[in-house]
Amino acid sequence: MAKKAFIKRMFSEISGEYDRLNRIISWNLDLRWRRQAVTYLGAHYRVMDICAGTGDMALVLSENKIAPLQVVLVDLSLEMLLLAKYKLSKGRNGTEFLFVQADGENLPFRNEAFGAVTMGFGLRNIEDIQRFMVELARATDANSEMVFLDIAHPESKIVSKLFYIYFYRFVPFFTKFITGKDYAYRYLPASLRVFYTQKQFVEKLRRCGFENVCYMNILTGIGAIYYIKK
Repeated sequence: MAKKAFIKRMFSEISGEYDRLNRIISWNLDLRWRRQAVTYLGAHYRVMDICAGTGDMALVLSENKIAPLQVVLVDLSLEMLLLAKYKLSKGRNGTEFLFVQADGENLPFRNEAFGAVTMGFGLRNIEDIQRFMVELARATDANSEMVFLDIAHPESKIVSKLFYIYFYRFVPFFTKFITGKDYAYRYLPASLRVFYTQKQFVEKLRRCGFENVCYMNILTGIGAIYYIKK
């Protein structure tokens, strides 16, 4: 519960700067990576975007060639969801957006309510991965797909050294300068340091009961896309 309370408070406090910081820190690549991630999904009527933040993943879902008719955005932070609602006030391709403040480990939805799940840069914020995946399994239908995008551990030694200098030294300094809240972006690299490698996370998902799992590295592992077929 302590981690969830911290995550909720942190994202609520930085919500106003969140999009701008994401663009700067990722060198404006984060939206491109989100667009890449959603191309792995097939056609689904209703998609849940978990840890939805300010709505960037929902936005690229609605712009995808195979756009869902409805995207349900779920996040702990009301402030983030309010920004998402403003950003998505006009749906693309006829997509309807719904906004739900909720905990991903205790979803307020009926069984098999969704055909797909997306998540962008939220894995490291989940307190109990196994409980989270049990909830996603319950809330998705038998033919569902899931796509998770997140920063990851570079598998190239050269890229890894450069990435860690940038991510662990420059990012906290820069974000403190922009937001005045250094704790938030000290958390960001710290959360990656203790998170699974890509291969470890795939094995974790398989231990949670998901057999059809794979991952695709972005730029040798600066980021990763995890694909799950139920």
